[in-house]
Amino acid sequence: MKPLRYVARQPIFDREEKVFGYELLFRDGLENAFHGDTDEASRATLDRSLLMGLDILCDGRRAFVNCTRDTLIKGLVTLLPSTTTVVEILESVPADPDVLAACQSLKEAGYMIALDDYVANDPREALAEMAD
Repeated sequence: MKPLRYVARQPIFDREEKVFGYELLFRDGLENAFHGDTDEASRATLDRSLLMGLDILCDGRRAFVNCTRDTLIKGLVTLLPSTTTVVEILESVPADPDVLAACQSLKEAGYMIALDDYVANDPREALAEMAD
């Protein structure tokens, strides 16, 4: 029997505490976790988002999609519409020249950028300057 796999969504609130969008999370079974690598999880979330449709998954709000370095560099997130997709860059992604170039291209294509788990003195400062 194949394991149950699904996309979960976690609300992202604005300053007025209204739902701005949903972070989409790939889950591997009932324990509410994913035990594969982060590239696999990012690709699986993109696959499910394309199959189900972002409007259905996010009730017409923005979809925050976790992206690894590989997902960014390969441009996989561009399979989703820029008007409803927020590219959420994981904390494990370095602010190297290839990542910065990929993010600049995404910004020029109309995508919003968010940083996952950003903290003071974060080494991803160059990415923070691009973030919405």
